[in-house]
Amino acid sequence: MSWSIQFIGKPDKVVTALQEQSGKLTGESKVEYDSALPHLVGLVNENHGADILIKLAAAGHGYISGETPVRQLTASIELIYGLLV
Repeated sequence: MSWSIQFIGKPDKVVTALQEQSGKLTGESKVEYDSALPHLVGLVNENHGADILIKLAAAGHGYISGETPVRQLTASIELIYGLLV
């Protein structure tokens, strides 16, 4: 299964959106997402400050090979400079 997200905002709001996204997924996609979630939250939380905005884009894919889960994750965090209006 697979999943993908893209959020733009203040880091604390992005963390909230990440956590809410988990409730929107089901099945193997949810299992894969929930496995990556604490790592994504940790990376987002490394960016903090009064005027920081970030863009988080992430996607994951997984499958079962025999009895072994195989998972892949791609993620990027970009700082956005400017005034959110």
